[in-house]
Amino acid sequence: MRQLLQRALQSRTFYWNRLSNLRTCTQGVRLYSKLDQFCYPVSLKGQHCLNKGDFRSGYFQSVNCSLSRSYYTNVTTSQDLKSENEEVLKDASEDCPVLEAVSYWTREFEKAGVPEPDASAEYVAAHVLGYKSFSLISPLVRNLTAEERTKVWKLCEKRMNRMPIQYILGEWDFRDLNLVMRPPVFIPRPETEELVEHLWLYLQEDLTREEEDLDVLEVGCGSGAISLSLLQEFPQASCTAVDVTKEAVELTQHNAERLGLGDRLDVKQMQFNTSADFGTKFDVIVSNPPYIWTQDMETLEQEIVGYENHCALHGGTDGMGLIRDIIHTGHRLLKPGGSIWLEVDPRHPDMIQTYLNNHVQYQLQLTGVYQDFNNRPRFCCLELRE
Repeated sequence: MRQLLQRALQSRTFYWNRLSNLRTCTQGVRLYSKLDQFCYPVSLKGQHCLNKGDFRSGYFQSVNCSLSRSYYTNVTTSQDLKSENEEVLKDASEDCPVLEAVSYWTREFEKAGVPEPDASAEYVAAHVLGYKSFSLISPLVRNLTAEERTKVWKLCEKRMNRMPIQYILGEWDFRDLNLVMRPPVFIPRPETEELVEHLWLYLQEDLTREEEDLDVLEVGCGSGAISLSLLQEFPQASCTAVDVTKEAVELTQHNAERLGLGDRLDVKQMQFNTSADFGTKFDVIVSNPPYIWTQDMETLEQEIVGYENHCALHGGTDGMGLIRDIIHTGHRLLKPGGSIWLEVDPRHPDMIQTYLNNHVQYQLQLTGVYQDFNNRPRFCCLELRE
């Protein structure tokens, strides 16, 4: 059964990589992705394998939160475009071919150094026209009305200011879910989808799980992507999701209500630390915690510096700040045989093993380290010894 499920995951990942390249480039962290600025740095053997970076969900850790005060302050303005756009918009009362609009903005993005210029222009045009993908439009016969044209121009100017496309659209897909996105809550990435896939496979191996309750704790819920995906997959599941920011808690609750999953989700605004207590125990603790090393924070790209809260990224000197808290606290929050699932920096699995060796009293064992689709060790499974 395990081999069958692993083959299914590999097949799904291959299909996804081949047929969803456009989405991959604008949403994900892959070495072949041009859209590198949506990510934050992860390292392999001490050197950055940046695209330039990686992205995480929005648990805002208190350490060095002064770094986060810069969002919305380091964004370039679009004043330089206005004179050119005024000429283009002189005939705004007339319809404009959508292909012409996309070509124009692709050129503007290229000149301004905006990553993935064609995908950015296509996503905006498709969104304004009410489509998920530009490929669904008939661009040779479809014109933008004056109103649609104005909307495209306004949204593309936001992209010129290096606002992430997910914030511009106000939504993004995570696995089979469509989630509302709002700054500065972090945008879920495909790597986190992989984390959920591995956890799904792990839970599916227990053929009795369908008849049992499944209690999950998510630390750092951000937009609610992980918890909501698990609730969608497992009807018998109930989730407790925590985040330190009001924005993340409200967005998770909003997405849960939109998807009809709010009755099985308890969202709490709180700082997760070693004293955390929920009055119950969990089968699974899952987290995509802040894990960027202090030395790597300066390498963050313009989209992150301008729009995303750095405290959701910064994991302390070695990126292990919240990870240690989860391990320290998790052993007493888990049911017998429970597990902790973490998305981490590629340098962290060995550090986690060393930490566990030095804290045998936690009775946790690192039973699995899984690679992402760039063959980097990014996902860890820790099991509580029974």
